[in-house]
Amino acid sequence: MENVLIEMTALGSFAIAIFGAAFCLMQTRPSRVSRSFAIFLAAIAVNNLPESFAKILASLPSSYETVADVVTWPSSFLLAPLFWLYVVLLTSSEQQKPTRLALHFALPAVSVVVAIVVLTSPANVRETLFSNDPVLDSAWAITLAFIVGLIQLAVLPQIAFYLASILRRLSRFRLKLRDYYSSTEKYELRWIYTIGVLGFSFWLATTLLSLGALGFEEATSSINILGSLVGFVLVSALTLWGIRQRPPLAPDDDDDRAPPNAQSAGKYEKSALSSEVSERLSRKLRNAMEADHLHRDANLSLWALANHIGASSNYISQTLNEVIGESFFDFVNSYRIVEAKTLLATTNESVLNITYDVGFNARSSFYNAFKRHTGQTPTSYRRNVSHRDGMDDITAQRNDI
Repeated sequence: MENVLIEMTALGSFAIAIFGAAFCLMQTRPSRVSRSFAIFLAAIAVNNLPESFAKILASLPSSYETVADVVTWPSSFLLAPLFWLYVVLLTSSEQQKPTRLALHFALPAVSVVVAIVVLTSPANVRETLFSNDPVLDSAWAITLAFIVGLIQLAVLPQIAFYLASILRRLSRFRLKLRDYYSSTEKYELRWIYTIGVLGFSFWLATTLLSLGALGFEEATSSINILGSLVGFVLVSALTLWGIRQRPPLAPDDDDDRAPPNAQSAGKYEKSALSSEVSERLSRKLRNAMEADHLHRDANLSLWALANHIGASSNYISQTLNEVIGESFFDFVNSYRIVEAKTLLATTNESVLNITYDVGFNARSSFYNAFKRHTGQTPTSYRRNVSHRDGMDDITAQRNDI
């Protein structure tokens, strides 16, 4: 029963990974992100080959089964760095490959070399290395077994290292989103955190499984089944979310249109903005909020704002950071809080209605932002306010928060 369940989950993981990789590569214009994800899914498929077709391999001479194990073995060392690379590209505004990328694939390269050495060794040595009860009767077999065992142990800390690296990358990415979006919740890639939890569970199950050789043989069967189930859920969730995900820091097609006066601003494209241009853009930005009320758009992005006022998104970002001194996120949300304060003081609208009216897309986001700016919750503010705030001088009110 154990072998059947493991084979079924492995075959399911293999099929899902193949489908996901093909889907990514069949896009009209596959991006660097989609290609990296396709390679990662292909490595998952290769890694599941021996268990997926265990019955077929069992019907062949034992040497063929051993060769299949050796050929697919290096793929396990590719999974963590390939997923890390996918996350790096996904969270990059330009989808640029990280520097010193070759270093991250040093361990997989070593495993490939060792696999080649094992494949070119005598058949009896190969079968001995991958048997359940190896009998090492030569110095070469002992040396090779030591090297293989050392590399196999390295995969566990490798996974832990890349999981930690991904979490650090996502933490910095969440802050970067504030330069591009007025509401960041749906762009924060929280599904990758879920994958991280599943990945850690899989890593823990694999670690416990490896301890079976140290006196926990009675638990090996249960851990084997648990590892297979977690692996299947992990691959399914990865593929489902991954093929739907697009780079959050890349503009939508509708937002990426050249603004009307982009050409007139072209001379500043590679240099700092003049003070005159910066001040003019600053006035346009404030007018877009105060007169046009763009802050009420829950999905407002840097590119959409740039198109609205007819300027380069780079210019807008530079003006916000250097002249106004705020991120795009803080700039837009400050106007939302000003209007929310007025509505709380002058109307009987519910807090939930006000949340959506001023541009927030979640009540929790509104509460957090309101308390951060005013030091109190919206309900407390409404209860404590003793006068009716007007909207005659929205800029003055904004400067008070």
